[in-house]
Amino acid sequence: RADPSTIQDKFLVGYQGWFTCAGDGEPVDPGHHGWIHWFNYPIPDGGRPNTDLWPDVSAYSTSELYPAPGLRTSAGNAVNLFSSRNGKTVNTHFRWMAQHGVDGAFLQRFVGQTDMQTGHNQGIRHIRDEVGDHVKEAAEANGRVFAIMYDVSGVAADQIQRVIQDDWQHLLCEKGVLESASYLKENGKPVIALWGFGFDGRGHTPSLVRLITKFFRDSTPGGAYIMAGTPAHWRTAESDADRNAGFLDVWLNEVDAISPWTVGRYPTEKDADNFLETRMKGDYELLEKRREQGAKKVDYIPVVLPGGSASNLSEGQWGFNDIKRNGGRFLWRQLYNARTKLGVRIIYGAMWDEYDEGTAFMPVVPSKALLPVSNKFRFMALDEDGYDLPSDWYMRICGIAAEALHNERRICEAFPCEELVDYWSTRFKLAIDATSRPVAREVNIDVSELTPSIIAAGSREGLSFKERLVIEDAEDEPKGQ
Repeated sequence: RADPSTIQDKFLVGYQGWFTCAGDGEPVDPGHHGWIHWFNYPIPDGGRPNTDLWPDVSAYSTSELYPAPGLRTSAGNAVNLFSSRNGKTVNTHFRWMAQHGVDGAFLQRFVGQTDMQTGHNQGIRHIRDEVGDHVKEAAEANGRVFAIMYDVSGVAADQIQRVIQDDWQHLLCEKGVLESASYLKENGKPVIALWGFGFDGRGHTPSLVRLITKFFRDSTPGGAYIMAGTPAHWRTAESDADRNAGFLDVWLNEVDAISPWTVGRYPTEKDADNFLETRMKGDYELLEKRREQGAKKVDYIPVVLPGGSASNLSEGQWGFNDIKRNGGRFLWRQLYNARTKLGVRIIYGAMWDEYDEGTAFMPVVPSKALLPVSNKFRFMALDEDGYDLPSDWYMRICGIAAEALHNERRICEAFPCEELVDYWSTRFKLAIDATSRPVAREVNIDVSELTPSIIAAGSREGLSFKERLVIEDAEDEPKGQ
């Protein structure tokens, strides 16, 4: 089970939880078609899909699937999609985290959807609360952690403080979000992430961020550990960052962690290496130097992504498969740079479930032959770059990253293709009982590979992970009378 008492030594992911389907519950507004994020409108009604990357839904039960309007496979079969409003589905997503060792998720809380003074957000906030309840239950059931990440995108700067204050009180008093034993904390303080302040052109000021961080520290029982999702160029106030140099003091003295947003900042492994040299090393060295000098400790939490494609979402403004996954090598390079070259203790994966921009770690259909057929819209499978991969390939890579952050292994420069192919032969899967709680493990190990003397010796020193599991399982077996 992931330790909810600390954010250190964790691989955490973003969780959007924003997909809805026709028939999954009361729609966001009366007369609404029911599809949010999968489509802007149903295709037969002149709409378009919002995703290039197509999810593999083979692991979901029939009760969790909804037919996608206007799409079929090449064989003429219906195409189905999942809804984030289904508690069973959210539990599946968190079970995958548990099976792959991912510690937990930041649930995205979009500030613009929680402003109840506008008079038209009741439906969408109800859905966000509904998904939030499912996330809380799924984290508890699967031994994962969760925390709230407020996204201030698209909200007028002069409205952000009011809306956040009202919504946080709603989550504290009406939803009891901090009552969960799975809510992530650091030194007893609940972790709260604020994403989107200080970007160029947003009209934010350092004083606004100070007011909001003070509110969270004062109003949250036990105080707050505040993680800031910042521009990639937060340290130098250029490029994607607001030019107000006063933001640097905010990032260094008002927050507890900095997580620079890197989606779209580098499209290849070579560019990721350059970003490490020109941005990340300077960021990390500044924070470490200040810590050594006795200044406020600020954690550095890099963002990693598997790739990106958002042609349908952007109506062609962004290229198809713009950030190539390259069979996992693009993601691996970022992990190697962050963990091995920098030595960070926390990594944030963007995002567990975001198919929209093609950054999802969750299962993707492995082959183009399984994609929906369309003369108008183009979709993407895992073999787009010429690799034959299982649908859970990127969750497997997350699993190795988590093992490294748990200090169980190192991330080496070479891409571990063979280990990923054989991933489940040397690791356990959690078995789930009727209450959805992890209760057992399945290990594909030939016990004959181990000699009786090794098992009898009882020593763990020098044994492989596979060997230790076999010994532990043998010890757990009931002894005859």
